[in-house]
Amino acid sequence: MLKINKGIKAKLIISLVATTLGVLVLYSIALDRSLKNYSRKESEKTILFLGRNVSILLQKALFNQDYGEIKNIARSIILENFDFLIIYDNITANTAFLEDKQDITRSFNMAKMFENKSAFEKTSIAIGGENYTRYLFPVTLPGLSKPLGFLVIGMSEGRIESQLKQITYRLGIISILLFLTLTGIIYLLSDKIVKPLKELNRNIGKFASGDLTVRSNIKTGDEIGDLSENFNRMADKINEQILSIEEYSKNLERMVEERTEELLAALDNIKEKDKKLNQAEKINSLNSVVSAIAHEINNPLAIISGNIQLIDAKIADEPLKKKLDVAQAAIQRIATLIDEINFFSAIKNLQVESLAFSLLLSDAVNKIVPGNVKMNIDRSETDKITSNRYLLTLCLENIIQNSVDRFQDRNIQGEIRVNYFKDPYYFVVEIIDNGGGVEDPARVFDPFYTTSLQKKGLGLTFVFHAVQAMNGEIAVENEQNGAKVTLKIPVLNLAEED
Repeated sequence: MLKINKGIKAKLIISLVATTLGVLVLYSIALDRSLKNYSRKESEKTILFLGRNVSILLQKALFNQDYGEIKNIARSIILENFDFLIIYDNITANTAFLEDKQDITRSFNMAKMFENKSAFEKTSIAIGGENYTRYLFPVTLPGLSKPLGFLVIGMSEGRIESQLKQITYRLGIISILLFLTLTGIIYLLSDKIVKPLKELNRNIGKFASGDLTVRSNIKTGDEIGDLSENFNRMADKINEQILSIEEYSKNLERMVEERTEELLAALDNIKEKDKKLNQAEKINSLNSVVSAIAHEINNPLAIISGNIQLIDAKIADEPLKKKLDVAQAAIQRIATLIDEINFFSAIKNLQVESLAFSLLLSDAVNKIVPGNVKMNIDRSETDKITSNRYLLTLCLENIIQNSVDRFQDRNIQGEIRVNYFKDPYYFVVEIIDNGGGVEDPARVFDPFYTTSLQKKGLGLTFVFHAVQAMNGEIAVENEQNGAKVTLKIPVLNLAEED
């Protein structure tokens, strides 16, 4: 059960208070920095504004050396925010006006301070162990090589810091009051949230103790109300399941006996079917082997049978007939094998001709591909190619036949995609199927390598050597759920379009 008193309420209050405190601290720091920066900028902005405007007013007075007017202009500046004010007559090298609140200006060497000055200057200085910021404004007139005089305004850094500390103190007081207010609100809200949870917890405890009739009456219209409704639905479902289990237990023994009898009967049926299936598999395997062997020896037997009939008509010596029969069969067998092996030498120096690749491909597809295999051909604008018709046809037929054999061996719905196009160096043909791929792509061109029970494993070997004879390239790779054969014929063999 939920630990309402010591768990959820405490965690809720602590987490919300901590979050609120963190947010207030970060907000206070950011606000404090912003106010300090703003206060400094505003103070400096005020000084710059007054300094530049007073410098303009002093132009005429300094030029005429009207010290009375200079004093009147100086007195017009409010000095509550300044610590010292100096107006220096650069023509006579005399101080025209001098005023400060703590007699700070006695620490200045006027001649040194204004020597070689001609532009506005802001300087930090230390006087009597206290830091000040000094603003120097030159009073100039067009056409004069040096300033008429200077206006100097000084402000204590301690004064600024004192003002900023007051801002920080007030901001801290406000933040504490706001934190206490939010903490009180959080406490009240948490109590309101936890109260219905306590009631729900009591109901769950009663239900867990065995009182299956208890239900929750909480209707808050929020997630807690949803939880209360879900508890009621769960309690109803549990009661239904208990009643169902009690009813089911009364008939369990009878049901077990009935199911046991059915299972025993089904087991006997499975054993009988399994026995028949094993027998059928053995017969099918034997038929496959016999069919393959019969296919290999059928033609030699036919030849042997014909020769025996001819020899019987001319020779009466039975032992000689037998020897001739054996010799003739062996010769014919060897001749067949030699015809296949002679393929490798017969593909040298073959004639080439201009061919329409799309027609060669269509002929191969019509000859090899059954109707239940789906063909997708991406036709290219490049169709004419100069090559050997026999070799190119042999390549297409054997590659496509290989895909069809995989479909049949694996009993899948076959699909073959053919893409052909021209790149800068080759006429490229890609033949892609969904036959599950090949077990070892590196060995597919080895003689007699095959995973088919009905093939000799020479088809792709012939293709490999045919491609070599055309100075091309061939590669086999697996991709997704099938194999991809890429055939490349040098682009030098491409015929020019008419």
